[in-house]
Amino acid sequence: MLGTRIVSGLVLAAAAIVVIAHGGGVFFVVVLVLAVLGLNEFYRMLRPYRPIALAGFLSLGLVLYMAWYQDLVRLLASLAIAVVLTFLFAALGGPRRGVTGRIAVTVLGVLYLGFGFGFLLLTRRLADGSAMLLTVVFGTWAGDTLAYFTGRYFGSTPMTPRLSPKKTWEGFAGGAISTILLVVFIGLYTPLDPSQSLLLGATIAVVGPVGDLFESLIKRDVAAKHAGRAIPGHGGILDRFDALLFAAVACYYVLTVGFGF
Repeated sequence: MLGTRIVSGLVLAAAAIVVIAHGGGVFFVVVLVLAVLGLNEFYRMLRPYRPIALAGFLSLGLVLYMAWYQDLVRLLASLAIAVVLTFLFAALGGPRRGVTGRIAVTVLGVLYLGFGFGFLLLTRRLADGSAMLLTVVFGTWAGDTLAYFTGRYFGSTPMTPRLSPKKTWEGFAGGAISTILLVVFIGLYTPLDPSQSLLLGATIAVVGPVGDLFESLIKRDVAAKHAGRAIPGHGGILDRFDALLFAAVACYYVLTVGFGF
């Protein structure tokens, strides 16, 4: 299992470098596919809440289109359209018990995947976007990986015993340190100065685990161990990208509002 996890991680890392560096339509299509697969996992996990899947998938496609081919303002507007579209689909069946929950879960999925993957697209469009996105992606994954191994071999203090019993403060510390060090190192080859790299790394180190815990809370709610099986050794798309979906949003604002990219 561990060997499979390592091999899958290396393949995924190599693919990420190639696709992000290439950019263009290829990058958009890959992100769109990952987002759709992730939303499918989300709706499958939350099947008891009966999400309106078609409305969600159409809305997600619109959100990502706006992120890549338009701008942030239109991306935010498309999220408003997603609410209206979901309502219209729900209204087709008339007022039935549970319809409010169906709308809420459907829109939550669009917000979760739309914001996460949408801000990956927006980051790639920045000046030096390839370098910036690679920094965010590998900084997040480094934290995930080192947190896993540090927690596995040295973890003894539970971080959130009820929410995610296997996560430890030792694992969090190992992940945070590795994230910051890697981002500072990569920053030497980007337009970021050392202080900016340090702040970006610290942002990922704090926000990434929140994304991980967000998915853990959802899985606990529906008693799911993994979101899916798309990535051998890792689970589903959400299991691999949960931290990155949150980190992407925070890092975009750090890069644009904080650093002026």
